[in-house]
Amino acid sequence: MLADLRNDLVVQLRAYRLKMGLTQDDIAWKLGFSLQTVSRWERGISVPDLRAVGAMVDFLRRADEQTARLLFSSVRNSNESCNIWEGLDARYLAGSRREFAETPQMAGLIGVKLRPYLVGAYDDFMSDPALVSALKAGELASVDVYGRTALSMTSIPEGFVQMKRMTFQSELRDVIRCRTDSFLIPEAEAPMKTGLVLTSWDDLLTGG
Repeated sequence: MLADLRNDLVVQLRAYRLKMGLTQDDIAWKLGFSLQTVSRWERGISVPDLRAVGAMVDFLRRADEQTARLLFSSVRNSNESCNIWEGLDARYLAGSRREFAETPQMAGLIGVKLRPYLVGAYDDFMSDPALVSALKAGELASVDVYGRTALSMTSIPEGFVQMKRMTFQSELRDVIRCRTDSFLIPEAEAPMKTGLVLTSWDDLLTGG
């Protein structure tokens, strides 16, 4: 069990390092260990001891808290239609000024679990076991969802397709936090009327 935790932390730390464009030397400096030690962790030659596990957990927790603060600030101050949700039940955390102006009822849903209100391709995405597993593992960077309205309490103009770009932000494994940006596209210009376009972190990191 402890061995699994140590290996999982190394995987999370490496994923965070690559996502942020950091070197092993950067991580070594932040954790207070040598470059050689971090390199040996990532290559599977050695495993972190208990002191290192504590340092890694603390570092990833602080990184996630910083990410969350920046995410909330950017959404609340945005002039675009965007919001934040967290967890598989899609608990609604925050929305932008424009989000509330366009759909005033959303302002009263802060803290509410939106999972029962999801419809269409958005609901299909959250109901797919393989995609849920990828979310839990932190493998997905973003998903573009095309279709009609995503929530049963909202609507979109006739002749338009809604695209919701879901960008996953959490640094901690098993914590699913997402910024969702909403766009309306005329049906004639939309790449598809309904469906999903998935982008993994590997795709981004390798330029695929």
